[in-house]
Amino acid sequence: MKKLYIAIAITALMAGCSSFSGKKDIGMAPPSDANVPVKDTKLSTNFSGEGVKIYYTTFGKLEKIEVTGQAPAWKRNVDVLAESDAMDKLVKFIHGKSVTSERRVKIISKAIDNASDVTSNKYRSVDGTLQTEAKEIEDDIKNSGNGEETQKGNTANRKASILDQTTIDVVQSITARGVLVGVRKIGDSIKDDGKTYVATYQWSQKDMDASLEVRKAMSKSQ
Repeated sequence: MKKLYIAIAITALMAGCSSFSGKKDIGMAPPSDANVPVKDTKLSTNFSGEGVKIYYTTFGKLEKIEVTGQAPAWKRNVDVLAESDAMDKLVKFIHGKSVTSERRVKIISKAIDNASDVTSNKYRSVDGTLQTEAKEIEDDIKNSGNGEETQKGNTANRKASILDQTTIDVVQSITARGVLVGVRKIGDSIKDDGKTYVATYQWSQKDMDASLEVRKAMSKSQ
């Protein structure tokens, strides 16, 4: 009887080892980026010098725009001053006073191109989104040479052009109305040892649509 127990124990131990060995051989590492299908990746390109960050998708759809505004912290109405600074930066950015339309399209196009390439992990963050600095993209463009554009590159350029025009239309719509339709403050902070107030404002199609719906409802009730 004792021999039978020992035999059963050895058989169970061997089965456990075999099972463990099988898992080890298969490997527990997550699938590589090359095996993950490209979806409508969330992208963002940060034009740090201009204080503007554009969020879009690999399908060329504009998601939201973030702009930072600054004001001396000791002044009164710092909110109003920072908001004015943010809108001034955004209008200058769109109308080419701080960055040309051609440069903006090139940068966005390259970011979309990189996002479409599943083998490229250079800009990919942990959550799978793709975040780029305009300077990084420009360095890539300079180093890539003047070779023939691929079909994918042409498609990325077209998407970037559409996105660029959409962004321009958004800002023109905001400024033409004389109000910040769909723009809201999403955060603020004090920097430079308490000397500078910095606020971040965000526009999105969703917020603008909601704002217009509320305005329409209020005008009907009057």
